[in-house]
Amino acid sequence: MTTLANWQMCCLNIQNAGIPLIRASRMIGRNDGYLSHLARGEVTHVDLKVAIDLLDLHFDVCGREKTAALHV
Repeated sequence: MTTLANWQMCCLNIQNAGIPLIRASRMIGRNDGYLSHLARGEVTHVDLKVAIDLLDLHFDVCGREKTAALHV
């Protein structure tokens, strides 16, 4: 289990940057609803590969400062 970041905020930042969560889910190789579930706090386990892919996407979309602010 990975608890390196505030995953809900990560998803919301990506969505607020203009990328629908369905599209972002596909971009990290997950099913269409994955990030929507994560944003609602319904996903309790984030695999390391997913965590890395999601943080990479967040960095590309939202930048260094917002990505650094995600870490708990």
